[in-house]
Amino acid sequence: MQLDALFSPRSVAVIGASQNPQKVGGMPVQLLLRLGYDGPIYPVNPGAAEVQGLTAFATIDAVPAPIDLAIVALPAASVEGAIEQLIARRARAAVVLSSGFAEMGEEGAATQARIAERALASGMALLGPNCLGVMNIRRKLFATFSPAPLAGVPEVGQVAIVSQSGAFGAYAFSLARKGGLGLSHWVTTGNEAAVSVADVIDWLADDAGTRVILAYIEGARDGAALQRALAKARAAGKPVIVTKVGRTEAGARAAMSHTASLSGEDALYQAVFDATGAIRARTVDEMFRLGQAFATGSTPAGRRLGIVTVSGGVGTLMADSASDLGLELPALPENVAMPLRERIPFCATQNPIDVTGQVTADLPVLGLAAQGAATSGAYDALALFVAAALASPLLAPSIVEMVRKAVAAAPGVPMALCGIADEATRQALLECGCLVFEEPTHAVEVLAAKARWAAHRIEPQPQQPAQLDIAPALLNEAEALDFLGGFGVPAAPHRWVHSPADAVAAWRTLGGEAVMKIVSADLLHKSDVGGVRVGLRSEQEIREAYEGITGAVARLAPQARQQGVLVARKLSPLAELMLGARHDPVFGTVLVLGLGGVQVELHPRSAVLTAPTTAERVRAQLDALGVLKLIGGWRGRPKGDADALVDVVLRFGSLAAALGPRLGTLEINPLMVTAEGIAAADAVVSFVEEAR
Repeated sequence: MQLDALFSPRSVAVIGASQNPQKVGGMPVQLLLRLGYDGPIYPVNPGAAEVQGLTAFATIDAVPAPIDLAIVALPAASVEGAIEQLIARRARAAVVLSSGFAEMGEEGAATQARIAERALASGMALLGPNCLGVMNIRRKLFATFSPAPLAGVPEVGQVAIVSQSGAFGAYAFSLARKGGLGLSHWVTTGNEAAVSVADVIDWLADDAGTRVILAYIEGARDGAALQRALAKARAAGKPVIVTKVGRTEAGARAAMSHTASLSGEDALYQAVFDATGAIRARTVDEMFRLGQAFATGSTPAGRRLGIVTVSGGVGTLMADSASDLGLELPALPENVAMPLRERIPFCATQNPIDVTGQVTADLPVLGLAAQGAATSGAYDALALFVAAALASPLLAPSIVEMVRKAVAAAPGVPMALCGIADEATRQALLECGCLVFEEPTHAVEVLAAKARWAAHRIEPQPQQPAQLDIAPALLNEAEALDFLGGFGVPAAPHRWVHSPADAVAAWRTLGGEAVMKIVSADLLHKSDVGGVRVGLRSEQEIREAYEGITGAVARLAPQARQQGVLVARKLSPLAELMLGARHDPVFGTVLVLGLGGVQVELHPRSAVLTAPTTAERVRAQLDALGVLKLIGGWRGRPKGDADALVDVVLRFGSLAAALGPRLGTLEINPLMVTAEGIAAADAVVSFVEEAR
């Protein structure tokens, strides 16, 4: 979809233009005139010869020149006809401010769908309906009925705001102006009949004037488009800061397995953000803090943070925050530390680097510490705490100059200064590429976010596997384990048998204690109907277990097909995991990784990833779940092979992605990590007809 005319039109027509500048059709005319749009403006109003000093036209056909962008401010019933006339005039884009469409019910949704279909077929970019409009700050385009720009317009900058909510968009615009955040574009998408947040992010990824994108999202109908747009922005080196609201379950999901219950809507969005490098902001304040951070200064090359402080206590607070966020805190190199100790013998030169409050009597020491640390090669980013020194008219100019020299000496090492600064001092520091915060931990948090984003940018991206064409089916456990084994997912040693004698022979071949389970595609929870026996050590126990299992299932689940019995060697796991996958209609294939066995119900901790995924993402989630510690020889226990576990999860994910929309259920519970290797001890697999 071509959006250039939407964001940078050569002319603007206002359909439904009003003489009253406070009305929906009057505000865009007022803003375009007062705030300096330099292209022709064509008000369309059948009842007026003039609108706000401009010649008005009775109809769209009467406009005497090509229309690049049309702002439609008509009653809902008149919008469809206006769009048809604009299509006939070959208008390249339209912003439909009007409400009364899908948000009002089925009739409005049907009208909206027709309008979108016609616009898309003609190649016209249609924003809205029921949106607040679009602004291009650089071009002084204000295609909106929000009065917010009348109170002042932010400076031209490199941050774009795109919001599904008009009210949030107006609020964000005002916050940007108040906080001194320079904007490139501001876009609200409303009902997203044609142009979505994903389309806007995709366009902004190519825009030379945009460096950072702030996005407010309530939901996405096309998850693949959102993922492509976020990935494109990442590849272009443009961070996307996302505020996603609504963390509740959306819609009933098939409850056949644990996978469905553990992969809620918000977890899916988070998985998409993790996979594409988008940064989640949980609050509006955090969104703008991160936006300013990514728009200022450089990006860290790694995770090594240096902390320079005038307070040992605050330095420790910042160090604690850094450790929580996974940053490294290497000591200051001795060649930099020695001159500091010579100037202030009692300063601490490890990390945090505490130059103490005595620095006010010898301010150059602060510059010596900051510039020395920045240029030492030991740090990828620097956080400085100067307490109230910035508030001093005598000290502030010297600190700003000190920071300017340090930034210039180490342009690849981003810096954040913590202290109380007036607006002039704050702007001076931002202009030289240094972030400014009053809360010390905020400095650490944004530097950690920048480091994570930089690391994600260079992380290898997974390759999509070829699609598998497979017939609909529901496999029993034995078939499921064999199917998974064919794709490199190992199973516990087992035999599928159909008589007590065969069960005994299988037990002798497998060795050790045995586990026996009914084989039936109709039974998901076999133990509930007496279909499982464990800890079997003798021929007699094996025979009795076979008869007991088949008899119990016949009594308690007479409708279930009995397809034999599975005899498996009993394993001694270091950890039990649940590994599942499903095909989400919005986001495609997703994986769920969690604690397995009975713990999946007692402690439903899980991680959701898009599929296929990467070794880095899998390892990070295993670490977050505590699995790596559990299999790492904890308290003298045997060690499990973490690399082998990661590899199995990757193979499972590739298989799930290859099945795509034919994936019904794909779940292993438990997936056992033993001292000898990785093994699926139980599995549920089904395939469905691909939706047309």
